[in-house]
Amino acid sequence: MTTKKTTTNAAIDPAAVTKEIEGMVASGRKSLQDAFMNGTEAAEKAFKSSSETFKTNYEKAVAEGKSGFEKAIKTLEGSQFYDKNSAEAFVKASNAAVEKSEKIGATLIDLSTGRLQEAFAAAKSIAETEDMTKAVELQTEFARTYVQNYVSDMGKFNSLIADAAKSVMEPFGAQYTAGIDMFSKQA
Repeated sequence: MTTKKTTTNAAIDPAAVTKEIEGMVASGRKSLQDAFMNGTEAAEKAFKSSSETFKTNYEKAVAEGKSGFEKAIKTLEGSQFYDKNSAEAFVKASNAAVEKSEKIGATLIDLSTGRLQEAFAAAKSIAETEDMTKAVELQTEFARTYVQNYVSDMGKFNSLIADAAKSVMEPFGAQYTAGIDMFSKQA
């Protein structure tokens, strides 16, 4: 027995198909934007939380380091090998090193935190835009600003390093000069 298949050749309306596809794309894009925004917000919250924890732990470590250094100096003061005049330059240089490294560390934390916050803000702005040309413009502006800020930040950071080196070496310069003067008088 043979069965006869019937096919209907109903006309497919291209405008209706296009409209349906556009609706699916818009819905999909909105879902992706929402997912990206939620992910970005979660990452930003996690970053802020971890950076605050890191900052707190860093400050605690610096304070404990200072305390340990002060205890070590007090212990050495009672030793027969402790020379107050020679140790003074070392103590001053060490204090300067601790102070400057604390400032450098805090600056590094602030700079990296600032750059990441800029990246999160740019990502949100790009995700929220509906126009691809505008998204490219936002990305380009972010990249340009990021590089400019990076160069500026590295200039600041290099100045901090140079200042720290100068501050650490300064007490030894005075010690060196005093030693030369003492040697000259004896000769």
